[in-house]
Amino acid sequence: MVLPLTNNKSMETIHSNADLSAQTTADRELKYYHIFASGSVKSEDFKGGFNAVLEDMKANGYNRIVLDLKKVTSTNMSDRAWLVSSYLPELYKAGKNIKIGVINSDSWIEGGTIRLLVTSIQALGFDLGITFFKSVEEAKEKLLVKE
Repeated sequence: MVLPLTNNKSMETIHSNADLSAQTTADRELKYYHIFASGSVKSEDFKGGFNAVLEDMKANGYNRIVLDLKKVTSTNMSDRAWLVSSYLPELYKAGKNIKIGVINSDSWIEGGTIRLLVTSIQALGFDLGITFFKSVEEAKEKLLVKE
């Protein structure tokens, strides 16, 4: 499976697995990150994509993330726990005015799990501007407006 936005010349791949079922890119022109995953996401892909964003954010300061999970069927519970307990506090410290657009999974179970995870994140007080969208195009249209 190929990331839908790879034809954009300003997109730089900052993390990817061999079969391209997990790919993270940085758009150097529009200054945002696009995390794409499909299928059953392996731990190294889950953490690799998020960590690539954190490291690039520290260097470049982009604060918009499009998280395309539409074709994800499952993620590990331990990876979701890592996201909330370890990763998000670091992301929160690294970025200012972060906005995250989530295209939720078509899988009923995984989609519900993602919604619950977002509710937990918000309950912990991390203001990451998380909004759900139906498509990558809609997320970009809303998140990439000039402030």
